Amino acid sequence: MDKPFHTFMVLSVNQLTIETLHQSDLDEIVSAFEKIKWHKPKDIYEAYLKEQASGHRSVLIVREDGKFCGYVTLKLVSDYPFFAERNIPEIADLNVLPQYQKKGIGTTLIRACEDLTKGSGKKMIGLSVGLTADYGNAQRLYIHLGYIPDG
Repeated sequence: MDKPFHTFMVLSVNQLTIETLHQSDLDEIVSAFEKIKWHKPKDIYEAYLKEQASGHRSVLIVREDGKFCGYVTLKLVSDYPFFAERNIPEIADLNVLPQYQKKGIGTTLIRACEDLTKGSGKKMIGLSVGLTADYGNAQRLYIHLGYIPDG
């Protein structure tokens, strides 16, 4: 039987701290995205918290020197049929604020998801990414980290 993902985690890497999402983080996250005009309403994170509490999703936020930089979610059971049929957890909704991009933060979040997946006894992990130009940086990162498009 699969082990559930941990519901609490704190990991420090250099000046980065990775923690699971808490209710007290929501206003800071929403405000950070409002400042850069990215539409990320609070109800998204409230839903993530419920899914995290039920063990269906892990949500990791990253801070550099105490300042929010980004987050990622890991879905234990993917909605994507290819992953769901193969029992492959899915990295979903990776976001790093622009001023923190290209500093290894996205890589750190992905590696943390990989560690959670290994810890749950699963041998594979997947991710989804948009195919438009807006996702070019993400596409390059995923290929660089060894992720292969499923075609």
